[in-house]
Amino acid sequence: MEHQENWDQRYAAVGRLFSSHPDIAMVELVTPLPPGRALDLGAGEGRNSLWLARHGWTVTAVDASSVALDRVGAAAAAEGLSVSPVQADIGDFLRRGDSFDLVVIANIHPSPEERAVLLRAAVGAVRPGGHLFLVGHHVDSLGRVGPLDAARLYTEEGLGGALPGLRTLLLERRERTLGGDTGESVVDVVLWAAAPEALPPGRSA
Repeated sequence: MEHQENWDQRYAAVGRLFSSHPDIAMVELVTPLPPGRALDLGAGEGRNSLWLARHGWTVTAVDASSVALDRVGAAAAAEGLSVSPVQADIGDFLRRGDSFDLVVIANIHPSPEERAVLLRAAVGAVRPGGHLFLVGHHVDSLGRVGPLDAARLYTEEGLGGALPGLRTLLLERRERTLGGDTGESVVDVVLWAAAPEALPPGRSA
């Protein structure tokens, strides 16, 4: 409840807390895929959820903040988009056992212990043949963007092997420039992975 109230207060204090633009790496990697069911974990104000829905995806947008999700719902309704906002703890939602063609984890920075639990649960939400996209702030961005706790930031090494059961297609650091007039650059880590296709009936691995 405290976590939810904190985020509600942050979102309510401004007209928009974060950028409305989708994550560039997500757009790049998801664009070639046929649309299906997508799960946006920690969806916030819906920048990624809305982009996915505009491109044919049926999206479940999960976040703890009702204020942020109200904005997602209003934007989706105004455009007639297929986005279902769900107010829930991410871990609690994943324990429901639903599965998706695409799972998006964008800029969520829990402790290393919580991260390991989250990623294992997220793997379980990816359907056979589906994909998981993760982007987060690299430890080299400490003090410029993201949490001020280095342990909560990402490295390529720390994410290697973090998605058991999925095949890693891409794992790399990416530098980008922040918006505004400063021209300051930050570093992200991008992880793109796929689940094996389901075997035909009667076949074994």
